[in-house]
Amino acid sequence: MKHKDTPSNAADLTVKPEWVLAEKFEELTGVTPMAVHCRRRDGVWLDGTHCAVIARRLYVNIKEADQWIKSQLPRRAC
Repeated sequence: MKHKDTPSNAADLTVKPEWVLAEKFEELTGVTPMAVHCRRRDGVWLDGTHCAVIARRLYVNIKEADQWIKSQLPRRAC
């Protein structure tokens, strides 16, 4: 008997990474690696939270970047 929640093959699994290379982040959002570097330099995005440099490669935390974008949206009064 087969379990319903078990995928039939590995292709059925969806991987949602939390960290991506800055180039992939640009593909997804349009935010360039240079913009990420500028946000790091200016202290807007924090290393280890929004971004990280590992082995000379720039990574972006998609979830934290998304939260930062949401925090920048203007609040509407009710």
